[in-house]
Amino acid sequence: MNRVESLFARSFLVLLSVLFTFTLIEVAANIYLWNIAPEATFNLFASINQIKQRYGDDFFVNSDGKNGVLFVPHHYLGYTLTPNFEDGKNKHNSLGFRGDEISFEKPENTYRIVALGASTTYSVAVEDYHESYPNLLGDYLTSNGYENVEVINAGVGGYTSYESLMNLEYRVLPLDPDLIIIYQGSNDIHTRFVYPYDKYLPDNSGYRAAFISDTVMPEIWEYSTVLRMLSISLGITNSHSAIDWSRLRTSSYNYNSLFLRQYSISTYPSDIFTEISAMDMLENNPPIHFERNTRNMVAMAQRQGVDVLLITFATSTQFDLGNVGSPEYIFGHAQHNQVTQDVATSTGSYFYDMAEVFPDDETLFTDGRHMTVEGNQLRAKLIGDFIIESIFSTSQ
Repeated sequence: MNRVESLFARSFLVLLSVLFTFTLIEVAANIYLWNIAPEATFNLFASINQIKQRYGDDFFVNSDGKNGVLFVPHHYLGYTLTPNFEDGKNKHNSLGFRGDEISFEKPENTYRIVALGASTTYSVAVEDYHESYPNLLGDYLTSNGYENVEVINAGVGGYTSYESLMNLEYRVLPLDPDLIIIYQGSNDIHTRFVYPYDKYLPDNSGYRAAFISDTVMPEIWEYSTVLRMLSISLGITNSHSAIDWSRLRTSSYNYNSLFLRQYSISTYPSDIFTEISAMDMLENNPPIHFERNTRNMVAMAQRQGVDVLLITFATSTQFDLGNVGSPEYIFGHAQHNQVTQDVATSTGSYFYDMAEVFPDDETLFTDGRHMTVEGNQLRAKLIGDFIIESIFSTSQ
C-alpha cells in the first residue's frame, strides 16, 4: 500500500469511526427522549414528526394549555395565543387573552377597555401576567376610584397591524368594548424591508410567507435528535413545539432578518445591502400599508360606537440593537409615530404621545422596546392618567 492509499485508508477509518460514534449518540438520544425524558423535556426537544407521532395532530390545536405551547395556529390570523395556557405566573384565559378569566358578554355597568398590539402590549418581558401593562392599567384605574373598569390584554407577540386589524374584527369587537387602545408600529417596520419594491404589497406577502402547512419539518439537519437538542439548548433554533419557526416564516423578498443579523455582528452592509441599502428599502417602501391598516381599525371601531386611543411607540436609545438603535429603525419608528398622530388627528381619535414623554431610561426597558415591570408600571400610570383626564372626565 503506497502512502496515498494509506492516508486514504486512515481517513476513511476516522470518518467511519466518527459516523459510528455519532450514530450511537443519536440512538441513545432518541431512546432517552422517547422512554426516559419527562414530558416537558420531550416537548422541548422533540421534532414536529415526533410530537405528532406521540400526540397526534391535536397537539397544536387543543385548548387545555397543558402542552405548554404559547401559540396555536388560527384559521384566519395565522396563529394566536393558546387558550387556558398556564406556565408559572403566566396564564391565558379561555378566550385566548393574557390574564384572568372574563365573560364574553360584557357585564352590566362595566366600562370595557381592550389593549391591541403585539409583544409590547402582551408585555412579554415580564413573566407574571399581573405585571403586564394592561393588567396594571386596570389596577391603576381601579385604585383611582373607577371600579367598574375592565381592561383586556389582546396583545399577541409578533403581530403587525395586519394581524391586529383581523384581531380587532374577529376577536375584540365581539367583546363589545367601550375603548380600544392601539399601541403598535415597531413590527410593521419589519414588513418594509422588501425588495424588489413591487413586492411591497397591501396583502403583506412581501413579509409573511404562505402558511402551506402548520406542521412541517424545518431545516433538514433538525431531523437529527442530537443536533436539534444541541441547537435548541444553544438558542440557535426554537423548539418545534413553540411553532415559532412556522408562525414567523417570512417571504424570500424580505430582508429584515438579514439586516438585523448583520447589524448584530457588525457585518452590515454585505450581501444584497451592498447594492440596495436597508435605508433605501424603507424609503422606497413607505408606511402606507401601516397607515391604511390603522385607519381601517379606527373606522371599524368608530362605526360600532367604540372610542379609540392611539399611542405612539416608545423606545430607548440606551440599547445598541438593530431594531431600536440603528439609523434605519430610528427613522422607521419616527415615521410610524407620525402616521399614528396623523391618523388620530384626521379621525378624531384620542391620541397620546408616549414616545415624546416616556423617559429614555434603560432600567425601564429590557431591550429598548419591551418594558420591565417598572416600565410597565409607568406606562400604565401615564395612560391611566390620560384616560382619566381626557376621556372619563369629559364623559361625566
